[in-house]
Amino acid sequence: MNQIRSIETWGRIGFAARGLVYLLLGYIALTSGRALSAGQAVQEFGDFPGGSIILPLLALGLFGYGSYKIYTAAIDLGNEGDDAKGWAKRAASAIGGLGYWILAFIAAKQAFSGREGSAEAGQAGGSSGAQETAAQVAGSGGGDLLLIVAGLIDLAVAAAQFLIAYKAKFMREMPGAPPLVKPAGQIGYLARAVIITIVGYFIIQAGIDGERVRSTGDALALLREDYGTLFKLIAGGLMLFGIVSLLMARYRRIEDDDVIRRLETATR
Repeated sequence: MNQIRSIETWGRIGFAARGLVYLLLGYIALTSGRALSAGQAVQEFGDFPGGSIILPLLALGLFGYGSYKIYTAAIDLGNEGDDAKGWAKRAASAIGGLGYWILAFIAAKQAFSGREGSAEAGQAGGSSGAQETAAQVAGSGGGDLLLIVAGLIDLAVAAAQFLIAYKAKFMREMPGAPPLVKPAGQIGYLARAVIITIVGYFIIQAGIDGERVRSTGDALALLREDYGTLFKLIAGGLMLFGIVSLLMARYRRIEDDDVIRRLETATR
């Protein structure tokens, strides 16, 4: 049981780190109109008072959350099953975990090697690494198809986020959470699902037309330029997602008996 609570603790630390990133991402978009990617939002923490302390802690939390997602996908914490659909969901979770490892690396790099520039550098090159990687993938044999598959996986993740928002499934693992967490979380997951959908479309377009792969920041920029009101609503929704993630760090519990038995078996 102590090992289970240890896994739960790492999850909580990770939810707190995720919450801070999305809270800042949405706040910057809502108050200044700047459209940043998650990586660029991580970079912004270096400008905070005590940023040299915040960034290493954020890196630890994001790495922990990535590890939590990968490990729980491996042992099927979400009880997705061993059929094709279940494995697809678990793979998507593991890929998401890798994404948080990348954010952890960005935070650690900012903390230990100094900032390379703030939002200006982020706007110009914050997603350049992803774009360069995508260009290399597209240029390899079958690379275009790989990008299209990656985009379809992203759309599947977005669909899952829409479903979580509709059913408020996150409330099952937050016993004792205040009632307002439910509508706040539904709005937050909905906003996140919209952004993931747009990014998935960008990735597919990159595979079809050879366009550059664009990030969360580009998705927000698209909304800002063409759908100003929706941009503000999505920015507010991302803030709510961040707040609910912080509340998950407080209330998240592993209580499902089947999940506990599986965890006990996996951690022996």
